[in-house]
Amino acid sequence: MPVIKISLEGDEAWSDLRALLESDDPRLIQAMGEETRWQFVLLKGGMMSGDYSVGLRLDLPDGRHVVAETSWNVLSAAFGAMRARVEG
Repeated sequence: MPVIKISLEGDEAWSDLRALLESDDPRLIQAMGEETRWQFVLLKGGMMSGDYSVGLRLDLPDGRHVVAETSWNVLSAAFGAMRARVEG
């Protein structure tokens, strides 16, 4: 499963991508705005342990698709940390 890194102070995050964000470098896919569709699916037994996993699908404006999967427990903990920060 992918590793999820959480930054609760994200305004200055991803400094390693700054040059890509300021250019037209094709290595960076910007999937923002209303033209990008996000879909989440809950997968019963998606983990080797039998636990739930979550699939994420991004339909990009240029017709490409991104698919990723992680465990429900990891994603839930990540969102829980963010919720605690926002609502805390």
